[in-house]
Amino acid sequence: MRRGLLFVLLLSIWGGTWAQSAADSVLLPQKPGPKYLEDQIFFQFTYIILKNLYPGIVQQGFSNSVAFGFIRDIPVNRRRNIGFGAGFGYERSIYYQNLKIEADPETGEIRYTLLRPDSYRLNAFGIKRLVFPLEFRLRGSTAEKFKFWRFYGGITWAYTVGAFSDYENDRVSLRYRRLKHLPSRFQYGLHAYAGYADLNAYLYVGLNDLFSPDVKIENRHVPLQDIRFGVMLTFL
Repeated sequence: MRRGLLFVLLLSIWGGTWAQSAADSVLLPQKPGPKYLEDQIFFQFTYIILKNLYPGIVQQGFSNSVAFGFIRDIPVNRRRNIGFGAGFGYERSIYYQNLKIEADPETGEIRYTLLRPDSYRLNAFGIKRLVFPLEFRLRGSTAEKFKFWRFYGGITWAYTVGAFSDYENDRVSLRYRRLKHLPSRFQYGLHAYAGYADLNAYLYVGLNDLFSPDVKIENRHVPLQDIRFGVMLTFL
């Protein structure tokens, strides 16, 4: 009987101690560990400048791009403020210019025509992509500091998943939503962004053509590349 009472008493003491420790671990603030990551959810909004234009192509309107995604942090040093990042995301870009895209009513073949800038109300094409950034990372972070400066830069690969065009004048409106042969299937370029806390200035320079070899005017391929700059928001 005494042994049973002693066992119950010890069990009660141990249970109370464990419960208090568990409560303390929940209620008391925890110190950050020496290992940390800057995994990011990102959002980009950029203005587009077209470069290497085919003779006669003129950019008009507010060409822009919107992107969002996730980047995984891969530190390489003990302080964990130098490393690499690898991620994925989705991007939608729209380009306002004077290259008209339309289908031949008889054959269905896509034709490309240069327009006078004053002959239409709206003319644009758009490209949807899956993007895969790979970057080098340098930042002023520590395990205790959650706001810091950063400079990240690298290369972005993109896989085109869709393309579309819009055209309007006073008499007709044309919209095409599945332009398979318009964009290059694979695209790539250099990117860099720098900032503090959640706000960053962003720059991207495309290195290959936006259009596929099928886009031609008078049997000449239409070269077109882009530069994008704007803001990038990053959230931990």
